[in-house]
Amino acid sequence: MEKFLVSELLDVFDGQLEQEGTVPFITSASIDSRTIAPGGLYIPIIGESMDGHQFIQNAIDHGAVAVLTQQPDCTVPKEVTVIRVGSTKDALQALGRANRHRYHIPVVAVTGSSGKTTTKDVIAAVLSQKCKTMKTQGNYNNQLGVPQTLFQLDGSYGAAVVEMGMDHLGDIRETIDEVTPHYAVITNVGTAHLEFLKTQENILKAKMEILETMGEGDYAILNGDDPYLNRISDTPYRIIRIGIDSDALDYRAENIESSSDGVRFTLDGEAYHFRFPGIHNVYNAMAAIVIAKDLELNQEQIQCGFDAFIPSGNRMKVETIDGITYIDDSYNANPDSMRAASNTLRAMGGEKGRCIAVIGDMLEMGETGWEIHRKVGETVGEIADILIAVGDLAKAYVQGASGKLPVEAIHHCEDAVDAALVLKNIAVPGDTVLIKASHGVHLEKIMTSVKGED
Repeated sequence: MEKFLVSELLDVFDGQLEQEGTVPFITSASIDSRTIAPGGLYIPIIGESMDGHQFIQNAIDHGAVAVLTQQPDCTVPKEVTVIRVGSTKDALQALGRANRHRYHIPVVAVTGSSGKTTTKDVIAAVLSQKCKTMKTQGNYNNQLGVPQTLFQLDGSYGAAVVEMGMDHLGDIRETIDEVTPHYAVITNVGTAHLEFLKTQENILKAKMEILETMGEGDYAILNGDDPYLNRISDTPYRIIRIGIDSDALDYRAENIESSSDGVRFTLDGEAYHFRFPGIHNVYNAMAAIVIAKDLELNQEQIQCGFDAFIPSGNRMKVETIDGITYIDDSYNANPDSMRAASNTLRAMGGEKGRCIAVIGDMLEMGETGWEIHRKVGETVGEIADILIAVGDLAKAYVQGASGKLPVEAIHHCEDAVDAALVLKNIAVPGDTVLIKASHGVHLEKIMTSVKGED
C-alpha cells in the first residue's frame, strides 16, 4: 500500500474525523494489533467472540498512527488520528476496494471447489516471469482476507492473483467488486460446502458470483470438462473452456503423461512439464497458460514459471525422509481433491514401492457426509496398498475400502497422534505416503512426529 492521506480516508470510509493526529497519512493497514506496522492504520473488527476495539492501545503501542472506531468514545493519545465509521468491516472492504482501483494492472480471481489455491499459485508463478505479481497469501481468501490481500498492492506490481473462497451464497459477491478481475478462473464445481449449500446447483451459483463484475474484454476461464460449469453461457465477457475430454473446448491438453517425474502434456502444439504428478495439475497449468498467452508470455517463460512453482503451506509438499517419500497435503480436503491426491499417490509411488494413504475426515460435507466418505474409501482402496483412516467419519473410508484391500492393510485411528504411531510401525524405505484431511483433523502433526519435532 502506498500512502493514503487522512483526507482521502475520510472520503473512502464516509467517516467522521473524531481526532486529528499529527501524521497526515497512513502507509499500511491491519486488523491485527500485533502486526500493525509503524505508520499504519488499525481497523478493529467486531467478531463473534472478540471485539477488536479492545486492542486499540496495543495497536498504537506497535506504531499505529491512526485508528478506526465504530464506538462513540475512543480515548487515545492526541497524536493519533481517530476516524469514526458506521461499520469497521465495511470500512475494511472499502479501503481494499480503494487501494485496488489505484492500479491499472491485470487482475486474476480464482475460485473452485478444489484446486483453487494451487491454481492461484501456478498462475502467480508464471506471471512473475514477466512482472512482479501479487498473490493471496495463506487463507486470506474470505470477506476479511480479500481486502487485506488488496492492501499489498502498490506501484511496484504489474499483476495480481486473488483467491476467492466461500462457504455460503453471497460470500464471493460481498468482495468481488473490490477485486473486479479481468480474468476469472473457476476450477470446478464439486461437493465441498454441501453442509451449507446443500446442492451442487447452489455451489455453482455461489462460484458464479466471481463473474458478476466482468464485462466486455474480460475472460472467464472455465473447466470445460465440468458439467456444471458448462451451464454458463450468454455472457458479456468471453468464456474460454479448457480441458481434456469434452467435445466443446477452446483449449485441449494432449499427449498427457503422468509419472513420479510429474505431468507432461502439449497445448496448441507446445510441450510443457509440471513437476507435480496428477491429471488435475494439467487443468491448473492450463489456466495459467491461457492467461499468460493473453498477456504475451511465451512458452519458455511459462515453463520457467512451472519450474519455479512452490505449493502454499501443507499442500502437496513432497519430502523424502529415511528413504520414505511423504506427500504432505494436510492443509485441507474435499472429495475431489482427495481423489486427485490419491491419483498423485499412485503416480509417485506405484513405480517403486507401496502406496500408503493416511487420510482423515473431510469436514462440512453435510447430511451425505458418511456416503461421500465411503465412496472416497472405495477409490482409495483401489489405489493404495495400505489405508490409515483418521477420525470419526473416516470409519466410512474403512467401510468403502473393505473388499478392496486385505483386512490387515486397513487401520482406523482416532486422531493424528495415533496415526503417526501406526505409520511409524508400518512404513519402510521405498514406501510413498499420502497425508491428507481437512485442516481441523490436524494431520500436520504426523510430519512433525516423523521429523522428531513433537
